[in-house]
Order: sequence, then structure tokens, then C-alpha cells
Amino acid sequence: MNPLRIFWLSSAAAMAFTLAACGSKPVVEPPLVELSPAEATAMAMKLWRDDDLTRHPKGSCSGCHGADFFDLARNGATNVDLERRARIDGASAQEAKALIQAIGQMRLQYQIPVTNARAFRPFQPSGAQILPDLTDAPHIAAVKRDIAFAQNLEPLLPTLYGAPIDSLEKAKKARDELLDLVKGSNLAGANPQMLNLRKLPTGVLYPLWSADLHHSPAEGTFNDWIADIAHDAKPARKAEWHALQNTYLENPNNQTFWKMYVAAKDMTQVPLLGACTADGINPQLACGAMDDFNRHKFLSALIGQHMMRLETLGRLEEFFADGIAFTYLETDPSFAFTQTRGNTEFLPANPWEIGDMGRTMLESTQATGSFRDNLRKLGYPEFALNSIDAARAAGTEEQALRLTWFWIGFTFDPSFARISGSNATKVAEYMVGSLIEERMFNHNAFMTLIRLASKGTLPEANVKIINKQVIYQPIKFIMNFSYFIGYGRAILSNTWNESKNLKFPTDLKTESTNLYSRLTGNGFRMATYLQIESLEKDSYSTADLTSIRGWLSDSNNNGTIKYGTIHTIQEHFTAYHSSTATADTALLELLKTKSGAVTY
Repeated sequence: MNPLRIFWLSSAAAMAFTLAACGSKPVVEPPLVELSPAEATAMAMKLWRDDDLTRHPKGSCSGCHGADFFDLARNGATNVDLERRARIDGASAQEAKALIQAIGQMRLQYQIPVTNARAFRPFQPSGAQILPDLTDAPHIAAVKRDIAFAQNLEPLLPTLYGAPIDSLEKAKKARDELLDLVKGSNLAGANPQMLNLRKLPTGVLYPLWSADLHHSPAEGTFNDWIADIAHDAKPARKAEWHALQNTYLENPNNQTFWKMYVAAKDMTQVPLLGACTADGINPQLACGAMDDFNRHKFLSALIGQHMMRLETLGRLEEFFADGIAFTYLETDPSFAFTQTRGNTEFLPANPWEIGDMGRTMLESTQATGSFRDNLRKLGYPEFALNSIDAARAAGTEEQALRLTWFWIGFTFDPSFARISGSNATKVAEYMVGSLIEERMFNHNAFMTLIRLASKGTLPEANVKIINKQVIYQPIKFIMNFSYFIGYGRAILSNTWNESKNLKFPTDLKTESTNLYSRLTGNGFRMATYLQIESLEKDSYSTADLTSIRGWLSDSNNNGTIKYGTIHTIQEHFTAYHSSTATADTALLELLKTKSGAVTY
């Protein structure tokens, strides 16, 4: 007998009625009937799309998960969990049975492997965070993972981790090794596994597909893929929206997916959010970010479900196509329908925006106190508040959203040129801060060097939006380390920020510093050689030169000196590379001469 049938026959009596409000009679449900595969799928899909708020007060399943229930088939949700969640969300016993049967059929159809939904973190490179079983305190574990990340990088970036770079030829070799990890190529000869950033193991823990407070306080969070508030079809657009979903499900490819994705912005709505009354530093900013956060969460769920489906079909890489994701949307005429954009909107970067809008939404309501209280100010409904661990702090949630989703966004666009029109994003300001908060200095240095190499080399990373059109710009290397070495951050002794309750063992600090200083020192040398070459061979406008000098020069404001990049790099060399002081100083002096930078 079908095991699904055994389950349902044994539990039919227990589900023959549901208890209504206290003091009223039980709501009697009709007896369960056996369903054919087609009947189960049809009933499950009808339930999936049912947005009648009188029956389903949280909105439809589709409004949070996606076009169908492929994600539940893939993430390994158990029958017990499927039944519990379906019933809580308003499904009848027969509908819950149909959904479980349809999901079981889908698992057989796609030969989906057995998975534990409580550990299913989709697209985590190598399937797990580096050193997943550490039992250390979180701040110690983060440093250990950061060190292991750097140790894994050494054979992939032998020039950057090797002897001091002392020529333009070696600088280009180091850059090319970085670019191989962007493109998943092996042109420089150090990446035989053809790893790219989406496959490179990291110490950053990716989110669960679907967190569920029922299982543990740790899952009382918004830091998962599934949208927290349903985005259901506007009544007048429901037929169109369902037609696009049907077309996608009949033929799930990039063309049908992006048509559905683009339409979601106009065809769906969020009716369940209340009035935002944030009383933080900037309530207007917080409330606007709350709306954007929810939109990006829903669109990311659509992207994630499509990625799962393509991964199961062995076609995931066709979705990205290159080192910078989705550039084919503006170069392939068949995707012209995706190119309606605002004056600052580049390619879809919804995962990044989850982190950035989560940051703004919470930071602007002074991310102190409980996360639940902050959500209440922002107008979230009770069912959303009740999904959060009551002890979870808003500051903890903000950092979790930032770190996780910034790293995922970085793997989509390592140049940061297309993620957002914001200058703070283009220089990775808040991602730098998030990694430093975790003392993941080696992740931070790697991300920074990847950003510089990508922006200074790849045509698709040198773009501007002019009159809502993406315009490719001439490639020029600009040595913009920005927040990576702002505020004394290049000197590690200034950034451990130890306190009475937060100490780091000396051996860990020493090992981290050794790896970081080697990568960073050669990264500085690489960038300096590349900047000098570019100044010699490329044509720079006055604005370009002003920009370069602005990053490199010190500034003197009424006697207060703000030190620029050249000064901070020299400080790094003095602290960590005394044996090459003469050559390093000469290289920086040449950069000053070529650029016209001013240092005091």
C-alpha cells in the first residue's frame, strides 16, 4: 500500500473534526476520500493559490513561496510539518492530504534526494559552512572559520599569498587569479576545480529556506528565504498572474521565469501590513525600507525557487550565465521586456537588498530591544510577530540579515557595480562593517580585492544608467579601497575591539593577522601597480583624476587631517612588512607622482 495512504488512513479519525472557538461546537469536516494523482495535484494547486482571507488569514501559500510547492518538495519538509502548517493556515483535512500527496508525487517525479528541512540552506557553497560542527562561542567560531577560509584560498591565489609582488607582471597574475574565481575559469592556472564565488566554501552561514519557530528559538527569525507577508495577485490581475505562473510551470526556463518575475511588481499586492508607526531616528526611512524589504524577500523567494528547480534539472548555471549574474537580460534582445527600470535600477539584486533594507528598516528604528517590538512599530501583523522568538534582539536580527544576504549578493555581483545605484553599496560600506563586526577580516580582504579586480577589468562592471538605459563605460582602474581601510581598519590591532566579555585567544589573533596581512599587503601592491599602469596608458577625464586623487590623498580641514589611502597603506606596510619597506615606499611614491596625490 502507498505509505502516504497508510499515513492518512491511520490519522483520518483524528482529523475528522477541528475545534472551533472555545464554547462553540466542533466544525465537522467531511470524511477523507482517496485521491488520484491528478486530483491531488489539482486540489493542492487550488489550495496553494487560495487567497481568500476569510479562510486563509495569512494570504495564499503562493504569495510567500512561489508558483507551486516545488520548494517544499526540495527542502525535505516532513508530512507532520506539512500537515501542521497547512492546517494552521486554514486548509481542510482533505486539502492538507492533497498537498502532502502532491508533494510526494513531485519528489518521485524529479527524483529529489532526501533532505532535512531543519538543515536545508539552499545554495550554501559545498553544502555546508566551513567547519560546521564547531562548538566554540560564536565570536571564536567566526574567527576560526575566517582563518580556515583564508587557508582554503592560499592554493587558489598563490600570487597574492606568495612573495611580495614587485612587478606589474605579478600584479596582473594576482588579478587574473582573482578573476578566475569570479568567472569559474582557470586561465591563470590556479583554479583547476573551476570554482566560482557561488561554489567557493565560506565561513558565512546561509539562511534556511524556511525557518519555523515551532522547532527552536533559533528559527524565530526573518532570516530565511520565504517571504514573511504574502504578495497575492491584485483582484483585477489575478487571471493574468495565474496564467504567467501556469506558463512557467509548464515550461520552467529563464524566459518564462523572468516574465513572471517582472510582472510580480505590478500584478501582486501586500494587503496584510498595517500602518507603520516607527518612532526611531528616521521613521520615513524605516517605513519605506519595510515595504522594500518585503518586496525583495518575495522576489528573492521566486528567484530561489527557480534556482532550486534548475539545480534539480542540472541547469542552474544557465540562470547566471557569467561572473556578474543576469547580464544577459540587457544584452539578449529576447529579454527586452525586463528592461523597464528607474534611473538607478540595474539588474535584479533582491538578495542583496534583503540585507540592505533589513539594515535600514531596523537601524532606523534604533535596533535595540526586542525584534518583535520593532516589527510591531513597523506595522507587521500578529501572525508575523508570533513567528519571532520573543527573546530575539533587533540588533541581532539586523546583523544576521546583513551578513548573510550581503555575502549572497556579493556572489551574484562581485563588482558591486550593478547591485544598487547607492554609492555606499558600490564601495561595500555596510558589508565591510558587517564582516568586521564578526572579525572575519580575511573574508573582508578577499571581498575587497575581488571587487577591485572585477570593477577594474570587466566590461559589464563598468556601467552607468543614463535616461534609464544601461551605458557601458571605458574600463579604467580606480584604486578605491574606501571603507575597507577607513577608520584605521587596515591595522588589525585596532579592530579586534575586545571587551571584558569578548576576548580572543592570542594564537587565533596571530594566525588571523598573518594570513590577513599577507593577502592585504600583496593586494595593496597589486592595486598600486595596476593603478600606475592605468594612469600611464588610459585617458582620464578631469573628474576621473579628481576621484582618484580624492581616494589617495590626505585632506586638511582647518588643521584636522583626514588620512587617505596612500597614508593608510604605508601604515600597513610599516606594521607588517618591514623587510620590504624600501621597495614598498618607492612604489607608493611613484603612485603619488603619477596621480598627483597629496599626503602630509
